[in-house]
Amino acid sequence: MSLDEMNDMEQIDGLADELVEAGRLARTATARREQPDPAFAMRLRAELLRELPAAGGSVVATAALGTVPELPIPPARPLEISDRIADRRSGNRPFAGPERRSGDGDAASPGRDGVPVARLHRTVRVRAGRRWENLEEQTASRLSGEAGPNLPPSNAVENDGRVVALKPSMNWHIPTRALPSRWIGAGLAASVAVAALIYGGGAFWSPRTTATTDDALSAVLVRGGHSVALAPGAELRENDEIRVAADGRATLHLGGSYVRMAGGSDVQLKSLDPSHLVVNQVAGRVYHRVVVPAGGDYQVATASVTWQAVGTAFDIDRQSTSGGGEEVRGLALYDGLDVTGPNLHDVLAEGSSATVVLRPDGSSEASPAITPITSQALADAWLIGNAGLDAHLGLPLGRLASLLSPPPTASETDTLAPIETPASVVATATPTSTPKPAVTPKPTPKPTAAGAVLKISRNGDGSYTFSWPKYTGSGFTYYKLMYGSYPSSPSYGTSGDYWACNTEASQTSWTGFIAPGNYSVRLQAIDEPGSKIVIRSQTKIVHLTVGTLSLGSLGARDNGDGTYTFSWAGFTKHAFDYYKLVFETTASGKSPSYPDGSDYWAVPAADDKSVTLTLGDGSFVSGDYHVRIQAIGYPDGFSSGYAFAQTAVLHLVLP
Repeated sequence: MSLDEMNDMEQIDGLADELVEAGRLARTATARREQPDPAFAMRLRAELLRELPAAGGSVVATAALGTVPELPIPPARPLEISDRIADRRSGNRPFAGPERRSGDGDAASPGRDGVPVARLHRTVRVRAGRRWENLEEQTASRLSGEAGPNLPPSNAVENDGRVVALKPSMNWHIPTRALPSRWIGAGLAASVAVAALIYGGGAFWSPRTTATTDDALSAVLVRGGHSVALAPGAELRENDEIRVAADGRATLHLGGSYVRMAGGSDVQLKSLDPSHLVVNQVAGRVYHRVVVPAGGDYQVATASVTWQAVGTAFDIDRQSTSGGGEEVRGLALYDGLDVTGPNLHDVLAEGSSATVVLRPDGSSEASPAITPITSQALADAWLIGNAGLDAHLGLPLGRLASLLSPPPTASETDTLAPIETPASVVATATPTSTPKPAVTPKPTPKPTAAGAVLKISRNGDGSYTFSWPKYTGSGFTYYKLMYGSYPSSPSYGTSGDYWACNTEASQTSWTGFIAPGNYSVRLQAIDEPGSKIVIRSQTKIVHLTVGTLSLGSLGARDNGDGTYTFSWAGFTKHAFDYYKLVFETTASGKSPSYPDGSDYWAVPAADDKSVTLTLGDGSFVSGDYHVRIQAIGYPDGFSSGYAFAQTAVLHLVLP
């Protein structure tokens, strides 16, 4: 046991002894005030002075005491109080503290009435800084029945031969230790570490879903009443509102879920709690791909009607009606969802459609009209595009699976099967022009898909890799990787263009950079016997959406001398030709883009990261503009350049 612990135990033992002694004195004083029977008092006096009679009835007296008449024997005392309290410590160990006695022994002296009086001596103990008073001699008048003086007050400290009644009291002694100063510093450091751990771990508040922007075009972020252009990679917060222009789009990534916004849509992020995501769809059409943790849910609010899902894919279209109200249509494309509202609760199964009519105040007019999703409703460019994106992410498609190529069988993955009735077109000097069909006894049927799959993979540098099964039939000349604007059906010799022309049947892949856009893509195996173009085999059409990579934000600094310096992060993914500092006036409502026809102020070199312009030079004049930098390239011999990457749009006012 350490020295500090021993000191603490000594203090506790001292406190215990004080309490015992105070209790004994209190009982003594109380008994004194009760004024016992005189015979009992005389008998007690004789006992205390060793004048008790012997067993035979004689009086036993000490040499110092004379004989006394035989006294009645009082009843046994209720309290057998020893003249010294046994001091014990924890574990029943005797206390080894200092002790002193008030005298050298017992002595007798005559009282005022001649009766010898023995002076009592008590051990005086010094414990925890307190000493108890001696019990002095008792006068002989007590034995003779003479009235004595009243007891002194309990707080009196006199040594006049009378019992002094003390008022019991106790003082708490809290064991304390003086800590070394280095311990205090260590304690503070530990407190800071624990606080940081609690703060970082979110022990006292709910965590929030990581929300970012995956793709954005002509979209605006509204936060705290201020609007800024929405850029890819932007971090989103609760209560943020995203508005997309009629010709724009945006994709929001909420944890594992996706919110894909069509042109003219408007949403607000009401809750980013991972177990309770809430999106307020204010207007337009939005595709929701939901992935939430176990026990969580995902809700989309459209006025008073809520669409709730756990793990599903659904499409919500909210449009205004001529009567001032709105119509909301929901499509359960994968798994089901619940539709709730005032006096409204329906379950929408996979493959079902629900239409709700809202009054001008946002309340629903009646229960939703629930019908199966028709083939015509599924044959929608917006749904097909989202099906393709989900397929690339490896997500289950549900009813959307019928919009894409079916999964290949073992034989289909090895070869590209020939078409049973090949299509023939007349070859021309320019293959991209429309050829005239060859003269045949009767119309040749159009080629049908052989069921092979065209696989598309996006690489880390922004390029795309296309792969397909090998064609093993007869009459092969080359492959054509055909594309056209979605949802067209590109076919060599009749419509669309091509990105690659592989002349060997074993060349079953191609990698290249694709201009941003919305495409329909397919692979065709072409034969050219004589003057004809024959499509020997082909894959089904795949929908491909290509976005522009992000260069972050564009900075603009007014140098104060009539010049402005623009700066940006360099594009290092792959080679390109130059940058374009493009602009549009805010009044035009367009997003600046060089491939889309916007004008430009400067053409910095590919290794530049800043450019300085002087106000008044050329078209760099006073006005209200939207500005951005684009990395422009001309891959694969394209005559019109396109943007590999671009910065977010900067709102700039030139005085």
